[in-house]
Amino acid sequence: MNKSIVNKIAINIIRIYQKTLSPDKWLLSPWLKGKICAHEPHCSQYAIQCFQRYWFFQALTYTFDRIISCTPDTMTYQDPSHYKVVFASWAPIGVPFLEAIHADERMELVWVMTMPDAPYGRWHKVKQNIIASTAAQLGISQINKAKSLRLSSKKYAQDAQQAQQRLTDLQPDLLVVVAYGHILPQHILDIASIWSINVHWSLLPAYRGASPLQSVFLHWESETGVTVMLMDEWLDTGDMLSKLKTQLPLERTVADLIDWIQTHSPPHLLDTLRDYAKGDITPTPQDDTLATHCTKIDKQDGQIDPWNDRLIDIYRTYQAYKLWPKIYFTYNEDKRAIIESLTINKNTLSEREDQSLLWLFGEPIHSTRPLKNLNPAVQNITIKPEGKKAMTWDEFSTNFLTKS
Repeated sequence: MNKSIVNKIAINIIRIYQKTLSPDKWLLSPWLKGKICAHEPHCSQYAIQCFQRYWFFQALTYTFDRIISCTPDTMTYQDPSHYKVVFASWAPIGVPFLEAIHADERMELVWVMTMPDAPYGRWHKVKQNIIASTAAQLGISQINKAKSLRLSSKKYAQDAQQAQQRLTDLQPDLLVVVAYGHILPQHILDIASIWSINVHWSLLPAYRGASPLQSVFLHWESETGVTVMLMDEWLDTGDMLSKLKTQLPLERTVADLIDWIQTHSPPHLLDTLRDYAKGDITPTPQDDTLATHCTKIDKQDGQIDPWNDRLIDIYRTYQAYKLWPKIYFTYNEDKRAIIESLTINKNTLSEREDQSLLWLFGEPIHSTRPLKNLNPAVQNITIKPEGKKAMTWDEFSTNFLTKS
């Protein structure tokens, strides 16, 4: 028998159950109706939806999973056989989340919200942002690039109104936000019939704000992670659903942390969505008294002084800003050099971390002179002078530093 026949038989059996033995129908229904299943739709109707949508054994697995988790509760949990999802993001870190949601049969990706295309590079060519291009590659045609979602916007009120109307027409179950770049207004958050959630790059309530990935390195944290949270109209203050943690050893940088997030967080997000829908997760309010905040990063934040700043401070800044804005210093009065890579010897760092990056004759000298000797705790360093290719420290110090 093919999929259609097997599934139809299963659906007919369930419908017979609904009309005979179901607590909502049989002799004890006056006392049991609405008191056995805490989910909406109820388990039997949920099973019918699964057999209508999925292959037999897949539908059977989902049905048993629901039945096992079904207990009476004072709350009703919205748990359909699949979810209509609106996904909002603009940054490259959001790509694996978009791909994971699109690949999950239990998620129907009905709309992608992202930022307008923007000019980039020296020639200011307009390039489609990576979320929009990825969505197009996945065959998603419904992509929104509204310049504003605020109805009060003087310049882009029409964009906001059109986005609100489209979302209302779609009637999504979920709004999933991953690095969208702007705070979403409450009227957008309220459109999702089940919930709106955000994936935040810290262990909340620590590091609310725009730069949690970088801030954990700047503040020498030993661990960090991601928090899946319910959204409200404020900045990263919603109730928490789950956390996923990771350690931050000395050799790790923000690039490594992003790789870890892109690998481990998308499946964690999907598991969280499912567990919360089943009622297995109780949202946890954040303790505002423990909250810390971080701000946007500016390009000049990456400037260091290799002759006076402590090595440990330079290295922590390198870990945080490896991707952008990168760390750099000026030499020969007005030239700029970027530190492309920096590796520290863990065995000698403790003895040398309070000394500067550059020093002379075995002792650190605090001077604005272009001293050329590296701190012995530096294992490897690559320098990119302004307008030149990256090179070793020996090449740079020999050819570009003015002799004192």
